[in-house]
Amino acid sequence: MTQARRSTILVATFFLCLGVLFLCPFLGPTKLSFDLVFFPTTGTGMDQDGRIFFNVRLPRHLLAGLAGAAMACAGMIFQAVLRNPLACPFTLGVAGGSSFGAVVAILLGLSSTAWGLSWVTFFSFLGALLSLLMVYSLSLAFRSFSAVTLLLGGIAISYFFNALVLLAYYLADFTQAYSMIHWMIGSLDVVEMGSVQALGLGSFAGFLLLWAQARDLNVLSAGEELAKTKGVATGRVALLCIGTASLMTSAVVALTGPIAFVGLIVPHIFRLLMGNDHRFLIPAGALGGAAFLMACDTAARSCFGPSELPVGVLTALLGVPTLLWLLLRPQARPA
Repeated sequence: MTQARRSTILVATFFLCLGVLFLCPFLGPTKLSFDLVFFPTTGTGMDQDGRIFFNVRLPRHLLAGLAGAAMACAGMIFQAVLRNPLACPFTLGVAGGSSFGAVVAILLGLSSTAWGLSWVTFFSFLGALLSLLMVYSLSLAFRSFSAVTLLLGGIAISYFFNALVLLAYYLADFTQAYSMIHWMIGSLDVVEMGSVQALGLGSFAGFLLLWAQARDLNVLSAGEELAKTKGVATGRVALLCIGTASLMTSAVVALTGPIAFVGLIVPHIFRLLMGNDHRFLIPAGALGGAAFLMACDTAARSCFGPSELPVGVLTALLGVPTLLWLLLRPQARPA
């Protein structure tokens, strides 16, 4: 595949993401007017359309874009480093640890905020970090950071935390159980713009760090032994990339809950379109993931109005047939 074609796909994805970013906040159960949003008629401040747009939909829409970009980028990294097409941002047990932290906060009845974040969000992030620490400790104990060790360690930790989540669910009352299920489905509830800005800064820094490793990832994804012969410090690159991608995922999941399939499906689609050059795959995947989750969130809150479908349900409904299509299609891939 030529560099020109990859560049064309990247530019097209950028404009697609830009179009979704601009258009989708105006759509929903209540249609908003462009003129009333940006040119209010009251003379004393924003009209109702402006308040809905800037105070509710824009922060949520930006959160969807950042979450989709971070999870798609993280999925791209996990699949490259672990050389496993089924790897996703939750491979190392991040979703399990984060879910455990969230249900503990709900079970304890912590409803206030800490450092501008709800206790559920704060505990969720701590749980995700705990799962990463446990996987890292297992790798140290086995003195191996190979793909197999990380995968098996992540699966074991994930099952462990899932068992603790079930125990917490068993101990919870009806209201707490409902809150736990709602969080674990994954949704994009209204958040403060400050939290969105913090996530944006962290995700952008992580994206730049991962993009800087694109050439090494191209070699590493072809095989660890080949990468070593090419002079790539495979251990350093793997730990740096997986650690950064996991932290990005942890920050997203702490705010949104585990949203399925974004980090699994989007990377596969762009590999089919662009090949395996991560210099183009990482930015294209991030833009595509942002556009995908923003569009899914718009559909989730628009198509079932006045009720709202959690976006995690919609991504799962779309992700399963897409994954089956990817499995059943001819195996010819672009060179």
